[in-house]
Amino acid sequence: MDNILVTGGAGFLGSYLIEELLKKNKNVTVFDNGFRNSFVNIEKLRTKKLTIIKGDVTKKEDWNQIPKDIDFAFHFAAINGTKYFYEIPEKVIKVNVTGSMNFFNWISISNIKRFFFASSSEVYGFPIVFPTSEIEPLVVPDPKNPRFSYSASKIIGEIATINFAKTYGFDYTIGRFHNIYGPRMGFEHVIPEFIRKCVQNEKFVVQGDGTESRSFCFISDAIKATLLICEKEEGRNEIFNIGNSEEVTIKNLIKMLEQIHGKKITPIFTPLENSGTKRRFPDLTKIKNLGYEPQTSLEIGLKQTYDWYSSYYKNLQ
Repeated sequence: MDNILVTGGAGFLGSYLIEELLKKNKNVTVFDNGFRNSFVNIEKLRTKKLTIIKGDVTKKEDWNQIPKDIDFAFHFAAINGTKYFYEIPEKVIKVNVTGSMNFFNWISISNIKRFFFASSSEVYGFPIVFPTSEIEPLVVPDPKNPRFSYSASKIIGEIATINFAKTYGFDYTIGRFHNIYGPRMGFEHVIPEFIRKCVQNEKFVVQGDGTESRSFCFISDAIKATLLICEKEEGRNEIFNIGNSEEVTIKNLIKMLEQIHGKKITPIFTPLENSGTKRRFPDLTKIKNLGYEPQTSLEIGLKQTYDWYSSYYKNLQ
């Protein structure tokens, strides 16, 4: 793959992916609408190898701007962030579903023979088997809960990926990302919210009782995993969990953050409202069989993330 399209390339995952692709001397086209002012993530990357196209994935006419010589695509364009699931669920569905359908229709008239679809651990709903492997059922626990607007859109996207690929004769790879974190990941996720509360001396209010657990994966590991499964022949027409096997409770995450912050944190635990799963812990056997092994511990990754956000908030003062 030499000429690559990254939809949503100005976002968190997409921008880090682009950095790695440019290091590999690839020609990269970004298709993004700049939601959340995300173009700042790739401004420093400007080079002749990078083409930035501003467009809306939900508008068919905007897809006409994309060059015809693309030979591989990464479809990251989506609205993510728990805040948005509750506040604008209808837009989450529109962007994630309509955007994906337009992507598949564009591929059907392009030269692309293989692409990557970015999915999520959210598709498992409330998993009951841990660690959770790729063969576990995909579930929407409650259609009336707006939180599941995102997970439902990703389930639809996976099903569409598989069936459009079969119909039009191209190959796919699906990656289910599990709690990816790192510098410039946005502000609507648990780690940047916790860091903000530390730096700005806010009340440390936490939903739940602290026994909830997640397996956080640092961004550099997630990008290495993504490229690995897209470059391997064994990754064709397969689905992979992408994440880390290091599970941590929210209480212990706060203790780790306390050590980095250097000041006592007194969390105030409150009842969960319309929450997601209490536990998330991926089975990585399938991707590890291809040679993947996370390199960044939570302690190291959390420190790097804290430093970035701490600097950001201090510069606002």
